[in-house]
Amino acid sequence: MAPYRPIYLTRSDGKLEILSKSRKKESNAPTADQLDSRSDAKGNTDYFKELELGDAKEVDWRRKLGGMLIREVGGQEHPGSNYILAALPENYRLYERVKSGPVSEVTDAYLYGHPQGRKKRYRSPGDFFPHLLWLATDDNGDPDNCSCKLCAPDDLQVFKEPDRTKPPEPVKKEQPPIKKEAIPPKPPAIGTRPMVIVPSRSHSEDKGISVTKPPASKPPSATLPPTVARQAGPPPATPTVLAPAKCFEQDQDSQWSKYLFRPGELAWFNRGNAWGLSVILKRTLERDLQNPSKDRAKYLVQPLSNPLQQKSTKIIESEDGLRPWLAWSPPLPTHSGLAKTPGLTYNTIDWKGVTSGRYGQGDAEVDGSIFAAKAVDDSLTLFHPLTNNTVTTGERTYNGIYLGGEKIWTGEPIRLRVGSGQDIMVIHSIVERLKPGSTSISSATVLLVGDIYKFSTLSLQPGVEPPDNRHLPLRLRQDMEYRNRATIPIKRTMSFWKLAQAQAKLPVTDIKGRWYESSALLPILKGADAFSQDLTRGEIGDAGQWMNARGDCNAVSGVPPKAGTRVVDRLDAFGRSIPPGTKISKGLDGPPEEHAFPKENALPPTTVQQQQQQQHVQVPMPMEDVQEDAGKKGLEGPGVSDGDIEQFMDLDRLEDGYVQQFTEAGGQF
Repeated sequence: MAPYRPIYLTRSDGKLEILSKSRKKESNAPTADQLDSRSDAKGNTDYFKELELGDAKEVDWRRKLGGMLIREVGGQEHPGSNYILAALPENYRLYERVKSGPVSEVTDAYLYGHPQGRKKRYRSPGDFFPHLLWLATDDNGDPDNCSCKLCAPDDLQVFKEPDRTKPPEPVKKEQPPIKKEAIPPKPPAIGTRPMVIVPSRSHSEDKGISVTKPPASKPPSATLPPTVARQAGPPPATPTVLAPAKCFEQDQDSQWSKYLFRPGELAWFNRGNAWGLSVILKRTLERDLQNPSKDRAKYLVQPLSNPLQQKSTKIIESEDGLRPWLAWSPPLPTHSGLAKTPGLTYNTIDWKGVTSGRYGQGDAEVDGSIFAAKAVDDSLTLFHPLTNNTVTTGERTYNGIYLGGEKIWTGEPIRLRVGSGQDIMVIHSIVERLKPGSTSISSATVLLVGDIYKFSTLSLQPGVEPPDNRHLPLRLRQDMEYRNRATIPIKRTMSFWKLAQAQAKLPVTDIKGRWYESSALLPILKGADAFSQDLTRGEIGDAGQWMNARGDCNAVSGVPPKAGTRVVDRLDAFGRSIPPGTKISKGLDGPPEEHAFPKENALPPTTVQQQQQQQHVQVPMPMEDVQEDAGKKGLEGPGVSDGDIEQFMDLDRLEDGYVQQFTEAGGQF
């Protein structure tokens, strides 16, 4: 099947809110009662849920609408191609009604957004198509020119999806063909003159489009722009075919805006009035009670600490309570003796001396988590082996890698240190290359092989569209569609990922870390209100600009980044910072018992005394005791702080403009 080419519609009359008869604002969507998915006493349910971009039914609507639109405006000049709306018109939202009982389930889709309110909804692509065609062709924006069922109920017309080989039969007197004229070089603002960007069929095509419009109650007076040929140039590089997911968890992580965090990852978690460091143990999806049409991700985390003060697990009810490890930089140790002594690591610190006050006053739990996180950031673990060619090529390949604090799969994008600083690579292979004559993994080199892409932007022009690369990961494509829906109407630009180099090979030292969707991460990092304001301005930047790089917390000025310490098992990277017996769930790839969440936050599996018997405690380092003024306000005794330590891990200020002020002053996290 030929790939689908996107069609960009840049005018909409959709409304998210309307004024009721009592002059009060109300949502132009199903009511709260209609969104309630709870079943009645007989086990029956009847509710609406919003279909996200990319849902199978939502995609089907856009494909059908795109096909009907191109057949009306494109005639025979676009044979052999498939078309899809890049997005539904702005503020139009598709909801699915789910009616189920003990025996059967029935679902129907309804399109909300018509300016006359929630009772004016479209039941099928065929119902909505006359309205879509009016949006695409009537530059007066006069609803009287629309012939859809909702805008012209007195002149009710039934529009069915047109036959693929001939235009639909008119139900009224046929209007004469309308020759489409080119728009002026500088198009007016959205809402005063519509525009549809129709992808060009070939490099040599440079023709206008003659269109016979379907019947309407009033003939529109506006036209569509002509298709314009692309500029000739060297043939583009060929992207590598994207392989399918090889396990359930990889498939879960390849889906757009489903899970932001992954088991085994290092993450910040909200401790209440401050933030701490933890490892993600497991995750699940639950129905969001505040928005029943959507699922909400829930996580179980294990806080990090020193070996003598292990913490209980904690349930994080939403992703607002977590941050990626690389979103923030760890603060300095709270004990002055630790902060002033260079070269210390988690495994070389005398934690008994820290808790007894030998290193001054501070919070030993916080300092334990800081040094543990830095050790994890230095680590790398390969998992899910695929091939073993050590006899012939000295190489093994893997499906995934824990790189520092993050879990990365093949087939997904990562951020790069090389290039512009905003370039990404789509990984197609993770290769472990052994030294000749050696079987030791400690001396092996790890290479990531994939296609490198650069972020590019085009001015909105009729007939010019970015290349349609179906070999990009789904998350990458859908996030770009989301961003373009915001920038096209306001900035009149569209962005895309441009292939710069195929099958590049990079060492892990050239990798910053995971790539995150701006549409998913920025609302968390910047806050929902600030992100909403950015949307209204059409300003959605790349989430990577808000992120650190792996290795930054251990970097030494003037010293190149290091590959890090190879760790065979992921749990070994966290060492004694988590209780013995801790398990990282394999999710859908593991046994069912791993999916269960504790009913409440669980205590550590063993006591501190048992841990000391099972694990070797480091001999105290020879150093002078560093004592602070024990009478200073806020200190309760050697090695203990009464809670003022919250200021050391209080990172809310980073989200309230501190990052911007710091970077504007020339700093770097």
